[in-house]
Amino acid sequence: MQRVLHYRVFGLQDHRLERVHEQFEALASARTWRCDRPWIASSFSSTLFDMEYFRHLKAEEDGNPIAAGFVKMAGDETDALIITIFLRDLSAEYGMRVLLIDEDHPIAKLRRLEFVKGRLPTGDSLEDVLAKRPVIKKVAGERIMFYPPAFRLHSQSPPSPEWAYALYGIRAYAPTLMEAEQEALKILRGFGHLAG
Repeated sequence: MQRVLHYRVFGLQDHRLERVHEQFEALASARTWRCDRPWIASSFSSTLFDMEYFRHLKAEEDGNPIAAGFVKMAGDETDALIITIFLRDLSAEYGMRVLLIDEDHPIAKLRRLEFVKGRLPTGDSLEDVLAKRPVIKKVAGERIMFYPPAFRLHSQSPPSPEWAYALYGIRAYAPTLMEAEQEALKILRGFGHLAG
């Protein structure tokens, strides 16, 4: 069965729904996804599937979500992480609560993630949770390693304020995971042209 990442948005004012839909569309267009493109349904939705999905969800879900969606994953942890960071940033921007449900997540403690005003309920940042391990993306048979800002390669090294990435023995930094991914893919394509 395919892994599905569900997300719910709570506590957002109705007049901001149009902007949130625009932000989801911008995210969906920003990169090539191995999973389905991220989307969201709400009372602002105009397509039949989105309207029916949201109507059924509202009838079944506790807590009165104002918007919701899901993405069928295709085995790329980078996709899941970018969606998670995007939702965390929306939570911070609008001061709202976002719930992510990932029943098949390989790490049991990450099957439910909740953000309130961009922070975990404990008050920690998402990066504090991610700092323990790098994210690996396989592209064209090559491994690209992405390191969260709080990750420490050595116990004595200070944390970086940026995302690190490494491939072909090259290590570099970028302000966001999406920018790190784009730069790493450029390097990968460049090495591909040299080998060809």
